[in-house]
Amino acid sequence: MATYSTDVSVSWNGTFFEEVQELSWSYGGGRQGRSTAWTSEQGSVTVACLGTANTNISNFGQRAAFVISGGGAGLSTYAVWETVNVTFERNGVTRFAVTLKISDS
Repeated sequence: MATYSTDVSVSWNGTFFEEVQELSWSYGGGRQGRSTAWTSEQGSVTVACLGTANTNISNFGQRAAFVISGGGAGLSTYAVWETVNVTFERNGVTRFAVTLKISDS
């Protein structure tokens, strides 16, 4: 049975992203050895939204608590703010897409 993408909330550093339009995340990567589950590339998250919360470039490189809840896609970890992509639409709205790298919790 399908899981509906409703009531999804996303926060980084205790601040919620506003008007989330799209969300994608992946977790996991190549292990660093046979006897350990640790990897330097733990995954990434992209949040597309219409609000400006968490989209400021002053966040670059900062590591903070990251939480996704709702929509059957829960995740609670730490993430490093990596990039923001800002798209302006003539006679429309400004869209923001923030990419974060998942890091050790």
